[in-house]
Amino acid sequence: MKSKNNSRIFILICGIICSLIMGFCYTYSIIQPYIMDYFSIESSMASLPYTIFLALFVVGNYIGGVMQKKYPVKIIMLVGYLLMAAGIFATALLPSSAPAGMWFTYGGLLGIGDGMVYNVIIAMMQKWFPDKKGLATGITLAVLGISATILSPLCSSWLTSYGFAGTFKILACIYIVIAVFGMLTIKAPPEGYMSDYKPSGAVAVSQNACMTAGDCFRRKEYYLLSLIYFCAIPAFVLLSAIFVSYGTSRGLDNALLVTGVSVASLMQVGGRFLISTGSDKIGRKGAMLLCFAITIIAIVLLTFSKGIVYVICFWLLSFTYGGTAATMPSLITDYLGSKNAGLVCSLVMIGFGVASIGTSFLAKAVSTSTAFILAGLIAVVGIIVTLALPKLGGAKQ
Repeated sequence: MKSKNNSRIFILICGIICSLIMGFCYTYSIIQPYIMDYFSIESSMASLPYTIFLALFVVGNYIGGVMQKKYPVKIIMLVGYLLMAAGIFATALLPSSAPAGMWFTYGGLLGIGDGMVYNVIIAMMQKWFPDKKGLATGITLAVLGISATILSPLCSSWLTSYGFAGTFKILACIYIVIAVFGMLTIKAPPEGYMSDYKPSGAVAVSQNACMTAGDCFRRKEYYLLSLIYFCAIPAFVLLSAIFVSYGTSRGLDNALLVTGVSVASLMQVGGRFLISTGSDKIGRKGAMLLCFAITIIAIVLLTFSKGIVYVICFWLLSFTYGGTAATMPSLITDYLGSKNAGLVCSLVMIGFGVASIGTSFLAKAVSTSTAFILAGLIAVVGIIVTLALPKLGGAKQ
């Protein structure tokens, strides 16, 4: 089957439904106070499970990518969701005297499972929509962002009504239901699907696809892409962790800061859809250069901003962070190929993982103003590296 298939619309809709629960990890700031209270621990200790989650999310991505070479995607979806459900349910069963248990349950099981499912969903969008990779990925990841907006008030309400353990048990049940749905619906396209598609205009793809990790490691594009992902992350991660506290120190009203956080979630959703979809027209490199340029502008404004300008800077960084997350999978498969999309995306995501974890250490090692300057310089490096990507045949880059 070389032509388009109406099944891909069904797959996209199913991917959207599966993504509706994936934003749970973004509700951690709401859950953390309850974790501190339940286990009687300080904020730094309570944040460790989330840090571990970010690290093992990258590991789960790799596992999901490798498994796609041997197993049907429905099996990987089922295993990933069941790991998440098990991690969440096990967290609910932890005694108040064992906060370190969350390192394994929330950080380990949930992180690996989340990474596996995320990898499958992104890989399937790349394979089913080779002609509209930016649009399909943008829609799916925009819904993932929306899910955080939906889950935040729900989790807050459940935490108030049922407490820490009760909320996690409810979420575990939801994950099991979605696991069955994903297993029954998500599948890979048939062999030879749209093999006659030839990209044109601003978008082109490499004809030399990477089929193994070794193939990736032998390509200079792999290292450039990983570095681009690394450079795109620090600015947002840095500010998002301290947005409220740093804004308060600058004399901003708490109500404005809370509103800023809510709008930032929507800005991230907008970035995921608009920048990724736009990359189908202006090219992936153009989209990433736009993200880096906006990031640098926001960092410069942060050095002297007050009031609403400070909040707008956070919105801009949220917008570009979302755009980066949704555009990078398409940029990766443009250069490394879609035949083994799960694997190549997971390998490049190492740059994301290193940046996410490294930024938290950076924030503790230097002053906030210095950290912002370094994040801005890293974004400048991102522009240079993006420009260094070789031109693909047929693309107007």
